[in-house]
Amino acid sequence: MDSILLFLKENSQLIGALMMPLTYGFVGWMTNYVALKMTFYPLDFWGIPPYLGWQGILPRKSHKMADKAVNVITDRLIKIEEVFDKVDSKRVEQELRPLLKDVSASVVKDIIDDINPTLWDLMPEAMKSEIIKQSQTQAPHTIRTIISQIRSNIYQVFDLKGLVLKSLTGPNVAMTVEMFQRVGGPEFRFIEVSGFYFGFILGLAQMVLWYFYPALWTLPVQGIIVGYLTNYLALNMIFRPLRPQRYGFFTYQGLFLKRQREVSKQYAHLVATKILTPKKIMEAILYGKAATDIMAMIAKSVAQAVDQTANLAKPVMSFTIGGERYNQLKEYAIAKMTSILPESAKNLEDYLEDAMDLENVMSEKMANLPPEEFENILRSAFQEDEFLLIMIGAVLGAVVGFGQAMYFYYTGG
Repeated sequence: MDSILLFLKENSQLIGALMMPLTYGFVGWMTNYVALKMTFYPLDFWGIPPYLGWQGILPRKSHKMADKAVNVITDRLIKIEEVFDKVDSKRVEQELRPLLKDVSASVVKDIIDDINPTLWDLMPEAMKSEIIKQSQTQAPHTIRTIISQIRSNIYQVFDLKGLVLKSLTGPNVAMTVEMFQRVGGPEFRFIEVSGFYFGFILGLAQMVLWYFYPALWTLPVQGIIVGYLTNYLALNMIFRPLRPQRYGFFTYQGLFLKRQREVSKQYAHLVATKILTPKKIMEAILYGKAATDIMAMIAKSVAQAVDQTANLAKPVMSFTIGGERYNQLKEYAIAKMTSILPESAKNLEDYLEDAMDLENVMSEKMANLPPEEFENILRSAFQEDEFLLIMIGAVLGAVVGFGQAMYFYYTGG
């Protein structure tokens, strides 16, 4: 043991020099690893706001990232009006009929009571049944009308951008992080691993330089260069060149660009299964514009049914539902639909998924995007702070280089 310690002491300078490639291989890996973690985490600001602390670049700019995702989805991948044109209104009405039937039966009495509190109790059972029946017969026509309105005014009645933003921001910011991590998983792993290899190669160069010029001040400087270059090279190898280029005996293309078809499938799957799901789309329709129309339909059909069933039109039409009470009844109808929807609408969700075919449509269009547009899908995650991430590597490299200098100084360098 003593002989080993003596050998290490006598050869500390040589050992330090030989360790340079491994040291900077570790520095390259560590700086890239830290830079990636700082891109995605923490999800919430950690430290003393507003400036003393850190929040992951992506979570901090989640709204901006989500906005870019909306632009990509709506401008390049899907035309929402074309998607809804694929939906058969008769099929939707067929699937929603049980839901509307239950809601109508529950709400009719409350509406009549609000028009005339004594009217419902005075009606014979046959008349009540007829009123409910008349109300329910309006459902097919109303559903088809709603779908027609959606198709004609899709951007007025369906807030696609709001749905995507809600799914990717605020308490759902983790979804944004997950999206970028899954889509760019291989590239992020490459950034980590390449940091070691680039650092090792640059460490060999440092070792040679140290042999000919063993000046302590060069070590922090070389540390800065290694930390900077490992991040810079990794990022550029992911996105450049945009198209395959020949370099001597081999052809190279940016790693992310090379995976365009694979990435397109992953991205489209995430959007179709986590963001623009049939359930979310259906809820946005049923509880938004459609909820108002369905309530209006029920109220109107009740009055018509009473008028047609008995000579009670005057007392019915003499009263109107106040605005506040109407909103309460509408909320009641929405709550009722919410409780019934999971049981009644599963078939509709399956139908919408097949009819809209969002995943395949987006995947195919994304796979055909020009490289200049495609690269932004991943690069937008850290492009604005790319220089900051590279400089983080440089700073960490400087710290390690300074540590090396201290080692050589205290061991007699």
